Amino acid sequence: MFKGQLIKRYKRFFVDVQLENGIVTAHCPNTGSMRGLLNKNNTVWLSETDNPKRKLKYTWELVNDNKTNTLVGINTQLPNKIVY
Repeated sequence: MFKGQLIKRYKRFFVDVQLENGIVTAHCPNTGSMRGLLNKNNTVWLSETDNPKRKLKYTWELVNDNKTNTLVGINTQLPNKIVY
């Protein structure tokens, strides 16, 4: 997992994140509005894939709402994998 700071979300499926080594664009698997979680500089965690068929190398997994210090899962498929 890579920890970074949220810059912005756009076109529903894309999010820009500031990592230690620069800005990356990641896939956002949650199509909901996520209002209240998209504050600039919220702490986010990304997973990485080396799948050559994917257009984006990173997937947005978690966000910490810095205002309420609440950790929220973004990837709606992740809870089933965790339980399994």
